Amino acid sequence: MARAHTPMPDLDDDPAAEAGPGMAPADPDARNMVHALGDAVRGFIGAAVDDAEAACRAAAMAVPACVLWNQFLRFDPACPDWPDRDRFVVSSTRHRPLRNALMRLAGQVTSPGEAVMEYGAHPAVEMAFGPGGQGLGAAIGMALAERRMAARFGRSIVNHRIWVLSCGTELSTGVAMEAASLAARMGLDRITVLFEIPPQDESEAEDTLARYAATGWSVRKVAADDPDAVHAALSAATRSRKPCVVACSIAPPPNAAAAPGENAPRDLPALQDLSTLLWPRVARRGASARRAWLRRLAKHRQRGEFDRVTAGRLPSFWREDWARSWQVGTGAPPPGPGHGSDPAPYEQGTLGYGRRGLDILRGLVPEMLCLASRRGGELTGPIRPDDAAAGDCGTRVHGLAALLNGIALHGGLIPCGATTFVAVDRMRPALRFAAMMRRRVIYLLTDDGLALGQDGAGWLPVEQLASLRAMPNVAVFRPADRRETTECWELALHRADGPSLIALCPVSAGQAEFPDLRGRRSRGASAHGGYVMEEARGPRQVTLVATGSEVAIARQAQQLLVRDGIHAALVSLPCWELFDRQDASYREQVLGSAPRIGIEAASGFGWDRWLGPRGAFIGMEDFGETAPSSELYRRLGITAERIHQTAIHLISETGRDFHAPSGQKAEGGRGRYAAGGTVQLRPTFRNG
Repeated sequence: MARAHTPMPDLDDDPAAEAGPGMAPADPDARNMVHALGDAVRGFIGAAVDDAEAACRAAAMAVPACVLWNQFLRFDPACPDWPDRDRFVVSSTRHRPLRNALMRLAGQVTSPGEAVMEYGAHPAVEMAFGPGGQGLGAAIGMALAERRMAARFGRSIVNHRIWVLSCGTELSTGVAMEAASLAARMGLDRITVLFEIPPQDESEAEDTLARYAATGWSVRKVAADDPDAVHAALSAATRSRKPCVVACSIAPPPNAAAAPGENAPRDLPALQDLSTLLWPRVARRGASARRAWLRRLAKHRQRGEFDRVTAGRLPSFWREDWARSWQVGTGAPPPGPGHGSDPAPYEQGTLGYGRRGLDILRGLVPEMLCLASRRGGELTGPIRPDDAAAGDCGTRVHGLAALLNGIALHGGLIPCGATTFVAVDRMRPALRFAAMMRRRVIYLLTDDGLALGQDGAGWLPVEQLASLRAMPNVAVFRPADRRETTECWELALHRADGPSLIALCPVSAGQAEFPDLRGRRSRGASAHGGYVMEEARGPRQVTLVATGSEVAIARQAQQLLVRDGIHAALVSLPCWELFDRQDASYREQVLGSAPRIGIEAASGFGWDRWLGPRGAFIGMEDFGETAPSSELYRRLGITAERIHQTAIHLISETGRDFHAPSGQKAEGGRGRYAAGGTVQLRPTFRNG
């Protein structure tokens, strides 16, 4: 998916003038140039693809692509990643050879080999190839990002379009339809999609076009081999007030056995020479547009801020303002027991802290753009006037997730999506796509744990946590209290190598506000992924390891054990991925050598890596049932009493005394203890 831009007069500093098309193909010279370019593209494809049938399919859109690149697309081959370029997105792998041929002919690639023209290896490639529909959904996200950036900085420096080369099967996917519905609802008129209609798919394509027209898109149908018709359709798209789709009908070839471009020069050096003759005017136009844009940027009053957001840097001193905002005004933390009522209209539990953090960050980090599902909208709060274009996405959570990827790929904004935890199953392809491209996307997942117990088993996340933790390049944060929530927000904002998910719960599993143990842990402890929240008062005999809301239950169990004279430590693991990156000595120091009990209102899959062969897990092994969350914790056995009984059972099996090695302290998570006596290897407990 290659980067680009729309034509402009050579030395005109007026951004409005830059949006107009170049010479119309009605001009015989322009028409001849398009046909010559089409022949050159077919020649490149024929030389690069051995399979004649695959090459023919790839070259079917040669004429529409050449009209677009030669007459409309605004790009500078010398600087393919300048911020106000047009975005050219190729969403289907069948068009990879066509994209590569265009890039070579335009002078964007001079080195041989396919690898140099993939996402991450060349700045002109906007996006990787992903699951069906993800490319179109992300392109719509780019259009939303362009609108938001233009609203903030003005059309003088943000004035580009999104062009998509797709296929009929891509447009008919569920995620593409969801994203298209959102595009029409938001009035994103700067996106145009071109796709081909093979002769055998004519009736199916008509149905697809009817659905897009009913959704609110402008729909046009042209012959793919008619440059005049293609030019007219693209010109109309630039004037339309709606998102546009241009369907290009492919005529059956007169000779099915003929390879594409068989009348074009097949010698690659000759083709390269042809490109130097055909593209200079386009390159000059793009270079002139970029120079004019640079002059406007140099005089823009928000140049420094624009440079900051496009470089992906957070505001200066935002961390200090963030910490201060939690102590004053509406950002003040809720008072603990005995300190009066909470003046802020936030729920208790980590969901309330997550919403408070989002409210603070939207004031401190203006480039944050939040999209929300219907339930997630309760987290993001009322939509501000400047957020009207990115309001409630309803139940279109898959389309929402695809848009977030496009916002991240566009640059200049930090995308954030809010929806229920169980809805992540519908967002998984888009989440995986973001992880594959290592883009910074933040997901706020509400109703973590057993919060929606009254709605039934279908709304209780069981296997989701384990599956998300298994996905590469994804960080899953499950904070337990206010401090962990604020630290997880900071870590997600600073993380630039993949998406981050923050799981939030509106209720406290312990049925009481969890105390903020600020005096017993250092600030930023969550950055290690796991830490000792409360050390044992003597040599450890058992270690309780919990995440999220269940930390409150684990602490209650620790108090029961202390009452019985058992030395129990409490460990919180807010992010497994960060904890796994720590060196082995730190992990050993935190987890200790005493028997471990894991507590989490989810599947125990994956917990063995932290609990070891002598560990026990207390959680969920089924889909649960319908009951209030407090009752559901009791029915599933995720209670302090059961943890207490399990700890006594483990200690009786493995030996009660654990002696600290000489010179080590048994406090602050710094000491580790060797087990004394005989150790009985046993499987992890399962919830019966």
